Amino acid sequence: MGFLQRYYRRPQQLGARRLNFQVHLWAGIILTLYLVVIGITGSILVFRPELEQLSGLKPWQGIRVKEPLADIATVVENLRAAYPRYRIVSVDVPTENDATFVAVLQGRGRIKVACGPADGKVLGEFPRGRNWLDVVQELHETLLVQQRGRGRMLNGIGAAFLLLLNATGMVIWWPGIRNWKRALKVDFRRNWRRINFDLHVAVGFWTILIASFWALSGIYFGWPRQVFNLVNSISPVITARPPAISVTPESNAPELDLHALVGRAYAIDPGTTLGGISFPYGRRAPLGILMRRRKSPGYEYVDTVYFNPYSGEFISTWQYGVNQSLGDWIIWSQIPLHFGTYWGLGVKVVWCAAGLAIPVLAVTGLLMYWNRALRRRWKTLRKARPAAVAA
Repeated sequence: MGFLQRYYRRPQQLGARRLNFQVHLWAGIILTLYLVVIGITGSILVFRPELEQLSGLKPWQGIRVKEPLADIATVVENLRAAYPRYRIVSVDVPTENDATFVAVLQGRGRIKVACGPADGKVLGEFPRGRNWLDVVQELHETLLVQQRGRGRMLNGIGAAFLLLLNATGMVIWWPGIRNWKRALKVDFRRNWRRINFDLHVAVGFWTILIASFWALSGIYFGWPRQVFNLVNSISPVITARPPAISVTPESNAPELDLHALVGRAYAIDPGTTLGGISFPYGRRAPLGILMRRRKSPGYEYVDTVYFNPYSGEFISTWQYGVNQSLGDWIIWSQIPLHFGTYWGLGVKVVWCAAGLAIPVLAVTGLLMYWNRALRRRWKTLRKARPAAVAA
């Protein structure tokens, strides 16, 4: 009987499977704490907008107003009058996650300011400093390592080991052709040890695809440039990265009419709705008018219409998410599929449950190791102790 036939019928007899088991076992034990932390924090962040509202971190979220919204040019004028010493970085129009205009301003530090959706008046600043959700996000993204790049790299290493766990776990999962259906479900009529085993096996199978994608995207977030270059060498990345635009600085240039620029953006990019304005971050940077192709809390379906901030001349349009190659799809999909916050409450619930499955797998795996090995050793030690005392 050949190797594949033996694996198909009686995989437990293969030495390669036993080696897979040892790799899976010790990688899982070493990563237990990491998996628990990354799974729980990720599940919390899926519902960050809702938790921000419940925690009072968005004081004006209860505002409800029907269209038409205030003119964004009026919002900018109000911000400049209220914060003359600050530079406006961006202004976003209200979305399903933010009931107000949200402006980011740079001065002595960076602040976020809310403006009324109907009249554009400044309502106030969002709470400054880190809140508990910021800490959860930093723990999930950088493991609270102060150097952000190093923290993401450590997270990328953990993601690579998670991918190894998934690969070895899938090899171990196959019980043979006679019993494979049993490995898809949990028999709650059995004792707790058997239920724990079934949970580990069944949950691992049903979450293998999304957990593997999270591992791959975690590697991408840890080494974005290297992964980007690898993908680009396989299939050219065309629209999934912003265009390199540089403008020539001009002195004594007149102030632009933002209202007119927004009107031109509507004409250039028909069928869209205004998403916000991104102001130049430097003297050679363009001004971007954000135009949404569909209702979405993120920027995965947003066009950016670029203008020269000195002359108001149209430069180009970047249609993010209008993917033209396999490379575009791979790079673009990392954020929306990793976070799962772009397609409604149902997807959020599924992503949250799948995130909690990771610590479930870690804990049930530890309990399996206890049941199979450590429990026997513990019993042996307990029996040997009275004998040693008597001797």
